[in-house]
Amino acid sequence: MKAILAAACLLVTPLSFASDYHHALSVGAGIGYTSISSDDHVTDNIPLHYDLAYRYQFSSEWGLEVGYQDVFVNNIIIIGNQMDNIDSFRAAALYTLPLSQRSSLVFKLGANQYRLKFTDTDDNGRKYTDDGTGLLAGLGWRMEFASGMDLGLTYHYQAMDLLDTHTFTFALGYRF
Repeated sequence: MKAILAAACLLVTPLSFASDYHHALSVGAGIGYTSISSDDHVTDNIPLHYDLAYRYQFSSEWGLEVGYQDVFVNNIIIIGNQMDNIDSFRAAALYTLPLSQRSSLVFKLGANQYRLKFTDTDDNGRKYTDDGTGLLAGLGWRMEFASGMDLGLTYHYQAMDLLDTHTFTFALGYRF
């Protein structure tokens, strides 16, 4: 019991040394919303996704993030083209606005390289992809702990050729 209490105290210790960390890795999962518009139909989906990211902090305010997000689309309408999956790689500039000693708002702006994977249900299940580059914007909240761990909740907007994706991601990260 004493070990659990000591670990809990270490997690909530103020971060006077938070600026010593320049690198961070995170893994996250979440839910989102996509609206697919094509000549055949409009389909709204509520996809699940996972997210992997690397962050480099130049200073306590400014940083750069590169990440990968894999979205699993669950189609409601299966007429014409069925969206199967969305893969996207992102690069974004970060600005961190401190709210308290351990908590901060994070603003992101960048670009994403994406691949949309489809199945054409009108053409015997033929598979095809659509690749492109789009805008990425994000707003998040991050709580940092003295142990080097952090928790975050982030909203991402990704503009793509045929659709817009809105995702909410809960992530666990480690700073070093």
